[in-house]
Amino acid sequence: MKQAIKAVIAAAVLANATVASATPSTVYWSPATTYVQPYLVPHLTYDTYFGEAGAYPINTGITIGVLPWEKLQGEVGFDLFYPGATSKAFMLNAKLVVPEGALGELAPGLSLGVQNLGFERNVNDLFLFHATVGKTFPVVGNVSVGAFYGLNNKLMVTSTGSTAQLGAMASWTSPDIDVKAIGLDKIVVVADAMSGQTSLGAGGAGLAFYFTPAIDLITGPVFLFDKAVQPGGSSWLWTVQLDVDFDLRSPKAPAK
Repeated sequence: MKQAIKAVIAAAVLANATVASATPSTVYWSPATTYVQPYLVPHLTYDTYFGEAGAYPINTGITIGVLPWEKLQGEVGFDLFYPGATSKAFMLNAKLVVPEGALGELAPGLSLGVQNLGFERNVNDLFLFHATVGKTFPVVGNVSVGAFYGLNNKLMVTSTGSTAQLGAMASWTSPDIDVKAIGLDKIVVVADAMSGQTSLGAGGAGLAFYFTPAIDLITGPVFLFDKAVQPGGSSWLWTVQLDVDFDLRSPKAPAK
């Protein structure tokens, strides 16, 4: 399924040196998914994380599928984080995916990606690499596990100043809860987490409301593992993530 991103991984830095999220295809907070945007289908995102004590910058971005092949797919995109200085606001992301079942009937999906490719030295140049294995099971839904590594050790630090560049992540996406009502196509439950005491360390769960197959809104709480490195010392934030897909491919001719 298409997962929005809305949500996170890391790194436009706020004035107090916390890290915000960049959004290639994600689940809820993490990129622990082997989903990738279809070829020539752009994905528009508008993600917010906010609370009483503080908030991350608003994240707007576009990610698009760029490979037409069935067994190897890929996406590229960019994110803008505002309010913030322009030089700190712009970041790139990219991902390659071997879809589930491409290597055999029971084979899981595999993904390898990078995000938060910023251009402000030691501010937003996190260069976060991530790899994920995912499998969909009847009744259970999709379960994915993976790892991430932040190349810039100046940004991957805890509140005590120690470096923590390597971490684990996991996600779960429920089967579709079909509604098929006017204005609401389906609901999906999503949950994920990233390990560590850096600003990436967090987990949460929420609901994805699909108004149409191409327009959805994800909302719910994100619980932060170390409030000392989060906006305003927040221990949790609420997220609202709006996502829209549109298809640039030529319409298929009707069958004769």
